[in-house]
Amino acid sequence: MVPDPSLTRRTVLGGAGALLGAAAVGTGLLAPTWLPDPVTDAALELTPDPPDHLWRPAVTEAHADDAVARLEAAVTEARRLRERVDTADVDDDVAFYLRGGDPSGGWLETAKSESDPHERLFDATYGMQFAGEVVGAARVALGEVDAAAIVERGDRLRTAADDVRDSLGDYPVSDPARDLGRLYYVERELSLARLDSHRDGTFTGGVAPAESYDAGDVAGTVGSHLQAEQRIENARRYRDQYRENLADDPRPYRESLATALDSLVAEIDEYPRRHEFQEALRERDIDQSTPYGAARWELFTLCFDGDFRFGYDADGYRSGHLVQRTTEAARALLARRAHEFALSNLGVSPNDDGYDSGRALRAKRRAMRTFRSVRETHDSPFASVLAAEAASRIRAGHVGVSMADGDRPAWQPRVEATTYYLVGRGSLRELGDVFGTVVADER
Repeated sequence: MVPDPSLTRRTVLGGAGALLGAAAVGTGLLAPTWLPDPVTDAALELTPDPPDHLWRPAVTEAHADDAVARLEAAVTEARRLRERVDTADVDDDVAFYLRGGDPSGGWLETAKSESDPHERLFDATYGMQFAGEVVGAARVALGEVDAAAIVERGDRLRTAADDVRDSLGDYPVSDPARDLGRLYYVERELSLARLDSHRDGTFTGGVAPAESYDAGDVAGTVGSHLQAEQRIENARRYRDQYRENLADDPRPYRESLATALDSLVAEIDEYPRRHEFQEALRERDIDQSTPYGAARWELFTLCFDGDFRFGYDADGYRSGHLVQRTTEAARALLARRAHEFALSNLGVSPNDDGYDSGRALRAKRRAMRTFRSVRETHDSPFASVLAAEAASRIRAGHVGVSMADGDRPAWQPRVEATTYYLVGRGSLRELGDVFGTVVADER
């Protein structure tokens, strides 16, 4: 057997050194900044991340199986209809959806093979979009559906979603730290259902008229409707779980939420708006060609997203989906508060032309210590919902480093990773105070 020429003594020793170095960093024997970049990069990926899900409502086997059955019925219907269509006679935007193969894009088999009911439900719901698009395209080609019918169906779906929302009443709670977490998931599913109900739909209203739909829009929206139906069913299940856990004498929490939301938004309004912050960076000629500039723009993106204001009507934040809106505002405030902390702990100045990868590793280790400490102090469904965004920042930090290539400066993914870890840590440091604003009796 001819030895592999790449397996030299140098590569063996180098590999062993990297592993030993990573182990030493992990045990605190060496400071991260003392070690070469490949060692700290490897240790960064080996350092544990927060779990993918901090908390989510239970999904029963029966609930997940029902979703899989719904997808399977859509796949059967898609295949049946597709066989009736001569694709040579249809427009390209419709023929695109009628390609051969599994109408679900493989998601039906994936869902069937998944043992975890949460993942099975996710896979089935995801596959409904693909299967529904085939059903919709075939019906368009066969002249069995039109835009007006699709818009009417979307209206019915919104009515069904609104009925579930209205059934929540004044948000009675027995334990806000627990019950608000369940209510958030109810409203999250309903908001996604509303968005899926119409092409170019918004959270609160405003839908595209039927005459603006083309054949491709009709086909795609049929798939969205299948997902919307499933999400409404999910919301009903989560609402029932929430009700089952209430004590005999729950108290209404709507006014407490409205007060908390007003307080959160008032503090957010003390910070610059997203466009104001962006303009300030440009006026100072801060670009992404240096470690400092790249960090400033990454922090801007992570900490000043305007999504929490998106899609809400002129009545402000007190109209429907109050739990979801309060949660989104709380997360937005956590991110804004994290900005100054992250900026002061980056360890990079405008004149720097490089970045020590050990800083990224040290930032992740400290972020994980903060994560564990905060989770021990605030271990409830609603605290988990608030912490989810910060946890996701920590999980995502190493992605750019692990995918680094020669197209970008070596410092860039490491600076970006550090910003993610610092924003995650900074948000978690503020979680107790923001949590207390919403769950006042838990202070």
